[in-house]
Amino acid sequence: MCSVGRPVEGVPVRSVLRTASGIHEWQNCPQGHITFVPAGYPIDWEWSYASESVHLTILPEFLENIGGQLSDREPGFPEPRPVFRELDVGLSRLLEQLRTEIVSSTFGSDLATSSLLTLIGLHVCRWGRTHSDGALDRKPRNASRLSAPEISRCTELLNSRLDENMSLADLAREFDLSPFHFARMFKRATGFPPHEFQIQLRVRRGQELLRQRRGMSVAEVASELGFADESHFRRHFKRIIGLTPGRYRAQQ
Repeated sequence: MCSVGRPVEGVPVRSVLRTASGIHEWQNCPQGHITFVPAGYPIDWEWSYASESVHLTILPEFLENIGGQLSDREPGFPEPRPVFRELDVGLSRLLEQLRTEIVSSTFGSDLATSSLLTLIGLHVCRWGRTHSDGALDRKPRNASRLSAPEISRCTELLNSRLDENMSLADLAREFDLSPFHFARMFKRATGFPPHEFQIQLRVRRGQELLRQRRGMSVAEVASELGFADESHFRRHFKRIIGLTPGRYRAQQ
């Protein structure tokens, strides 16, 4: 939400927000301030002035898609957390542009709207990474990593289901974490994003199968490990091991 406060003459300007962390009060009228509230976050907000604002509801899948694109290149991708009444000129301008495009419905509005939505989602993600530690009600594990027992448990889980394409959401659910939070904590602990870690485990198991089961073809090994096809397996095997599966088997 991007808020533009419009005080009524003779009415005190006052805004009160109640959250699990306490009561927060402002005595000034917001001009271009941003508020971000994650789904399901309990708040009670009241204000004493007439207010005009731009509201945008973002589906979790939308941010998750952006997070998936950033996870390999931007370590420390954040879990969305509540932020209240923060001044962000760039984000407020994007929201105002989005409102203008939606209202005007002129030539190219669909393309402009989709581009603006992507920029807003990326901006929210970047803003979350750089936001100060004063954010309200931050989860205590946000700055931590998965423990050694948790990594062992995750490894066992992935090893037991190597032929399945477990999603990030499936893995995160096992640890009662959001996909964003889990991916960040996992990469901090292992140095790999979860999907790359799974590929590493598959390739290591592929080495064992190539050595121990000479009667299995490379295509059969690829299928047993859950790779899309033989070429998919060959590509990742050579990237990680430095040899094609056939050359690796010949050297054993």
